[in-house]
Amino acid sequence: MKAEVILMKCPETGRIYGVRAEERHGDWFRTWAFPIDARRASSEGFDRNEIKGSLDYTEDYNGCPYCKTKRMVICSRCGKLSCWNNEERITCGWCGLTGDVLTTEGDISVKGGSY
Repeated sequence: MKAEVILMKCPETGRIYGVRAEERHGDWFRTWAFPIDARRASSEGFDRNEIKGSLDYTEDYNGCPYCKTKRMVICSRCGKLSCWNNEERITCGWCGLTGDVLTTEGDISVKGGSY
């Protein structure tokens, strides 16, 4: 089994968090999320991890450690992941772009999450 930690950001709090993702039969599944600061994420190399493919979540995935949502979106400008609370429009937690939601249904390519 292959596992990586990718970074996401909560638009409600502006804080980053790590998400452990496991590859299972060619698909990726989010299994656990945890708070982390930028310095530690960088020293662990989480900002350089890359995954490609679908990115669903397991039944016991705990979601964002700040707002508790399990849903996520990928920004059409910066390509990074943020939480999503089902609003039609969202402001990216990373770059601040406000726009229509671009969901992560289907295949994605996500790398790191520079700060």
